[in-house]
Amino acid sequence: MRARRIRRSSRLLTFVVALVTGVVTVAAIALALPSDTPRKVTVAQSAAIEPRPTTIGIADADIYGMSEADVDRTLRAMGNTNVKTVRLMIPWAGVEPIQGQLNWSMVDKTVNAAAARGMSILGFINSTPAWAVGPGGLPISGHPASADAYGEFAAKVAARYKGKIAAYEIWNEPNAVQFWTPSPDPAAYTALLRAAYPRIKAVDPSVTVIGGVVGSVVDWGNLIWNPVRFLKGMYEAGARDYMDALSFHPYHYSLKFSDGVPVANSPVQQLMEMRAVMVANGDSGKKIWATEYGQPTSAVDEAGQTAYLKDMWTKWQELPYTGPLYIYTTRDRNTGSSSDQDTFGLLRTNWTPKQAQQALQFAIPAGPPKSAEYQRFAQITDAAHGTVLSPVFKAGSTAWAQMRTVNTLWEIPGSGMVTSPTPVAKVALARLGVPKTKFANGYQDFTAPAPFRVWWSEATGAHWASEGFAQNYVPELGLATSDETYLNGYNRVDFQHGYMTWQPWIGFKVVLN
Repeated sequence: MRARRIRRSSRLLTFVVALVTGVVTVAAIALALPSDTPRKVTVAQSAAIEPRPTTIGIADADIYGMSEADVDRTLRAMGNTNVKTVRLMIPWAGVEPIQGQLNWSMVDKTVNAAAARGMSILGFINSTPAWAVGPGGLPISGHPASADAYGEFAAKVAARYKGKIAAYEIWNEPNAVQFWTPSPDPAAYTALLRAAYPRIKAVDPSVTVIGGVVGSVVDWGNLIWNPVRFLKGMYEAGARDYMDALSFHPYHYSLKFSDGVPVANSPVQQLMEMRAVMVANGDSGKKIWATEYGQPTSAVDEAGQTAYLKDMWTKWQELPYTGPLYIYTTRDRNTGSSSDQDTFGLLRTNWTPKQAQQALQFAIPAGPPKSAEYQRFAQITDAAHGTVLSPVFKAGSTAWAQMRTVNTLWEIPGSGMVTSPTPVAKVALARLGVPKTKFANGYQDFTAPAPFRVWWSEATGAHWASEGFAQNYVPELGLATSDETYLNGYNRVDFQHGYMTWQPWIGFKVVLN
């Protein structure tokens, strides 16, 4: 029942495929499920989910609809990987395809089987039945016409699986039209949170209710919303008091998680920006869970998949504001396929393990090992640098760095630890720079393919200019108030007390006010 994800490439094709798939699937659900309610099976209560970044589980939506034998085999494969927590789908459209006729058999099969093994369960409640779709929406992906109707269904889920499901996510990736038609709407999504949260908590106050469930995508008209923009819309609509945590799906097929720190709109940059939005809205105490992350072996080979996943589970735990991580998924749909959707598995289609499965199997028992570079940075505990914002990442060919909320730390060979105000570091990283000097007198010089200087203060912001401007700068100018720009045949930088220009055959000119 899982549709193709929207990625940075082939967005329109994915969009069309997802909508067509949604229409076909809802009809299949209505035909496949009987309307009579099966008996409720009672099993032992499952464990709670440890809300730590070292908690690693598997997200497996494909298990929904499997035969009992394949459900058991899939969960056994998770157990063999030392996984003790699983993310399962609870589709409203599958349980109640006809209004008032609920059939829990498909969900019972997966939830009870996981609970019987003592696994903690995260359930995501998604997909709108045709009878409940709002104006302009399509079955499954359409926004519910009534948030209260969705909330009442969520309460029924919580009542049925009380003591078995430890956490619930409200929907799945509502920031893209693939999962929310006719177009993403943070206010409408927040209405679901406001309807579901109190009803679930009234049934089972112990469960964690998770909001957002946003995917790492970039803005594309009004059909796809960057998760940062979507989260801001959620807070504007009053989401703060209706979620215990936020969740995020930081997929990127061509960029490892930690390598994205200097890259605009990368998943880790979006994560840091969402954290800033949460802090600004008084939610600094809430964690961000990664409830789906995977790397298909159609995009890289099996060794590459292992490298991507290792980077994720190693670097994710370096952040103080992150929660559990769920790897997508247990088994390939079709090993060897060129489709990303077929090759996310830790196991091949024939149930044999890939390299990544074996790496995860050994990483989980003692917790993923902390990287040597992280341990070096962890020794820097001066509170003046602020709290950790990014994982430790490679900055240039030989330097390591870590962003904190006040300063960014750089480990430079031969120079030891050097600091930059984090706004300065953000400008420098975007220009592939590494510190050449210490930050002093309001500026810092950086080595790069094209060396430059960055000036900064809270009042003026961070602004850069090329090395020539730095060499001809005079302190009487004050700090830069603009970046270097090209205008009418010359380059110019504005300062607090004047400006500088450069023209061919004329050179640099300093003008004081």
